[in-house]
Amino acid sequence: MKRINLFKYAMFFVAAIGLVVFNSCSDDDDDDNGTDPIFVEDGFYIKGEGTALTELDFKGLLKAAPNEADGNNPRTGLFDIHVAVKGGQGFNIVQVAGQEQTMWGPGSDFAEVPMDDRHQDEPKLIFWRGSLVETTDQFIVPEDALYHVAFDAQLGTVAVAEVVWGLIGAATPGGWGSSSQMSATFDLEKMTFVIEDLEMENADWKFRYSNGWKIFFDAPDNTVSVNTNFGTSVNNLELGGPNIVMSDRGLYKYTMTWELGEPYAATEEKTGDLEPAPEYPDAMYVVGDATAYGWVTPGEDENSVMHKLAGGPANDGIYWKILHLEAGEGFKISAENWTEPNLDYGDVDEWDAEGFEVIAIGNDWSVENSGMYMVVLNLQDDEVKVSLREVAVYGIGDAFGGFDTGVEANKFTVDNTEKTVTSPALPADGNIRMYADHPWIPDWWHAEFNVYDGVIEYRGDGGDQPDVPGTAGQVITLMFDDNTATIE
Repeated sequence: MKRINLFKYAMFFVAAIGLVVFNSCSDDDDDDNGTDPIFVEDGFYIKGEGTALTELDFKGLLKAAPNEADGNNPRTGLFDIHVAVKGGQGFNIVQVAGQEQTMWGPGSDFAEVPMDDRHQDEPKLIFWRGSLVETTDQFIVPEDALYHVAFDAQLGTVAVAEVVWGLIGAATPGGWGSSSQMSATFDLEKMTFVIEDLEMENADWKFRYSNGWKIFFDAPDNTVSVNTNFGTSVNNLELGGPNIVMSDRGLYKYTMTWELGEPYAATEEKTGDLEPAPEYPDAMYVVGDATAYGWVTPGEDENSVMHKLAGGPANDGIYWKILHLEAGEGFKISAENWTEPNLDYGDVDEWDAEGFEVIAIGNDWSVENSGMYMVVLNLQDDEVKVSLREVAVYGIGDAFGGFDTGVEANKFTVDNTEKTVTSPALPADGNIRMYADHPWIPDWWHAEFNVYDGVIEYRGDGGDQPDVPGTAGQVITLMFDDNTATIE
């Protein structure tokens, strides 16, 4: 068993696209079992008794895959295929170059990737990664399933991941946090994943498999990856394409069909209607003498706005804001231009029992102690709920050492005198991500924000924000009253 650099082979195959070779010594020779010879292109093929590809077949040809980590641009030597495999059996990757065939299989380091070692965007079902070497040893899978097989010739790394399709996005019941899983009956030639009577809202979504967005080949650098999702439209599936937009909310049946040697195909069928969706204000504002904004008309000072949660329609009607409040002075929350809801003290149905006490000053609100506060407003379920708690802001992601939430070492420090919220020194080089934490906010990224050119920009009801690179040792200082910040 040996491992060699596959890159030169990948370059050869790119130059030889379209070349068809005869996999036999002469025109009149048959193979041992008397079948006709097989004509195949130079390239890499799946072959094995665990698949429908027991002989070399065009249907088993691995295709060039775009590099997701490089904006879906082409990358020489990056290949993948989806193939059904029987449990307890396996397959090899066979390289055809002219009349030569080379058998490739798993290296000694090829193993299931522990959940703690996976990037947060990688698949959550069974998933292996390791070196690809010249060997007759097979890739053996534990159960009947559809699998994504991908390798990078330049790195000599291969990955195999179980594929169970689902829908994810703001339009779906799980929002962007978790997929609505589809089901399928196993078959070596064709499998159709189905979900019925799925509640879909007017928002965006995508198909993705096994609760993951991509598979990386070069952790921790993460510069080479393949997509595990489809977008653009149901009738025009594009690997890693833009979000699909739902414009007619209701109950739907979706199918995602894999067929050996064919592109994926999907269908969408409306099966029922939903009750009318509740309506909420586009924006709510905090104003009053207790704030930095005074009694300005709501909407006139953009810094007084409360921030909507990410996550889609399930989080509509919940707003949050961090600001400094002066004790003994009045403030209140209102929609733009004092329109409804314009919340007097008596309009609140429920104050957070675990939060700070809010005191009535006439019809307005007040706090007992001056300082920085996190204010959360929940208008869902035809009620008005308000919470004032101490500010809890955390760093997360590469610059903060990982994606665990609520890490005490990543918690920012509040200075009530300077009216600032300051991060610990970044422990690592990497992209900066931050969020505000509150029990009424379901997931960390629902209250995510970042700093661009000295301005705090909030994720709100949008998608992922652009990357902000950080350097180990840098400190982030946030001034929420005017939404400015420094990273230095």
